[in-house]
Amino acid sequence: MTRKTITIFIALAAVAVLIGGYFGLTYWLYQRAEARRTQGWESPPGLGNLDSSKLVRIEVPGIVVEKVNMFDWGVTSLNGIAPHSSIEIDQSQMWNITYSVAKIFYERVIDENPADISMYGLNYPSARVAVSDSDGNSAVYLIGDMNPSKTSYYIMEEGKPGVYTVSNYTVSNLVFDLERIRSKIEFDVLDLHSLTRMYVQSPSVTIDILPKPEIRPHYLGSMFTSYMLVSPYRLPQGVDSEALGNLLEQFNYLQMLGYIDDDPVSLSDYGLDNPTRLILETDEGSFNLLVGKAIGGGDFYAQKEGTPSVFSVAGVEHIIDIKPFTLIDKFALILNIDTIEHISITGGPRYLRADLEGKDDDVRFFLNGRRTDTKTFRTWYQSVIGLLKDAEYPGPARNPDSSGGEITIEYRLNTSPGERASITLVPYDRNFYALLQEGTMEFLISRNQIRRIFDLADTMVYDD
Repeated sequence: MTRKTITIFIALAAVAVLIGGYFGLTYWLYQRAEARRTQGWESPPGLGNLDSSKLVRIEVPGIVVEKVNMFDWGVTSLNGIAPHSSIEIDQSQMWNITYSVAKIFYERVIDENPADISMYGLNYPSARVAVSDSDGNSAVYLIGDMNPSKTSYYIMEEGKPGVYTVSNYTVSNLVFDLERIRSKIEFDVLDLHSLTRMYVQSPSVTIDILPKPEIRPHYLGSMFTSYMLVSPYRLPQGVDSEALGNLLEQFNYLQMLGYIDDDPVSLSDYGLDNPTRLILETDEGSFNLLVGKAIGGGDFYAQKEGTPSVFSVAGVEHIIDIKPFTLIDKFALILNIDTIEHISITGGPRYLRADLEGKDDDVRFFLNGRRTDTKTFRTWYQSVIGLLKDAEYPGPARNPDSSGGEITIEYRLNTSPGERASITLVPYDRNFYALLQEGTMEFLISRNQIRRIFDLADTMVYDD
């Protein structure tokens, strides 16, 4: 036998010894653990000692909850009567509670056989909690007074003499209320990046936002937005992307605070007889929230559409108070320069006509028949297409006859023969024109913006 072979045998023997030792030690540890378990050495002190997975009923003051199927719990009694059908249970909260009430781990043994339990407040317990499982086992916990240090409660199991202390946290799990176990409405489950509709209908205004369609009017053609405001204005308006983003950001702060009334006699008490309706729809789902009176501190009464329960909600104020003018893209008529053949401005201090010839880098610009340099023309052109709505149109013009005549800005387009787009500026007062567009008059544009068009025309640099 070679030295190499001997070395291999020795190594294998060593491995065998190690493996044998491992299994031997494992078996010894198992036997010791089993002995300790059967003798109760490993079991922490506790009351009840039920299996949490088998619990089927828990009764606390004012509430009875029971298993309604293999996995879910439901409230079967509320203050001695059947609860409203709208009450839903947070099953994850119930899992935590069942684990806590099946076996109560106490902190200290106060008295294993007290002569007088009244000194612990257990002759008239502050709470009685009864639990039972599917095997017919049950336990009843009696909660007494707090200890002098206010860190624990006295407790005993009904039918057994011992008095113990348990932590305040344990008692909070034992003596839960409906608010603790009830499902809360979540507002952060929707992906707002896939918005398909936002609808806010208040007693005073309706705001309706939809995705911008593929086929749309010229005045919305070049707007850098993906959405349109189709209400409250008669003429659909492009939505300012930043303003909409800021509004959707507010949904991150929505928070349900608590339930107020599960079966309200009168919705008018909460301002929900004529509510503000908030609808948000995405590719993933939707929710419909009804918002009533302000409670105070920024909180409001609210309901989910189709359910009777009234609850309080925070963070909704900036959503329901949004003004439509805040949301719209303010450009009056913005067109891509590549789609324009000529622009004419009539009715102002003088007639202006701009022509564009050629394409891309070879494009040439003319103003009233004279060729201009590119830089000054583009500055002037921006003043024309960059007209912004300054305010909503409040009503009939004030002394229009004393404020000059109408001005029309018309674009002839190269997209199809004879295609045109235009706006008309109707004198409103000394400071504003009313914007007449597609037969509607809903906004004002300042006279300073119009004046700048003619002022920049005076500074035009010509190539000839």
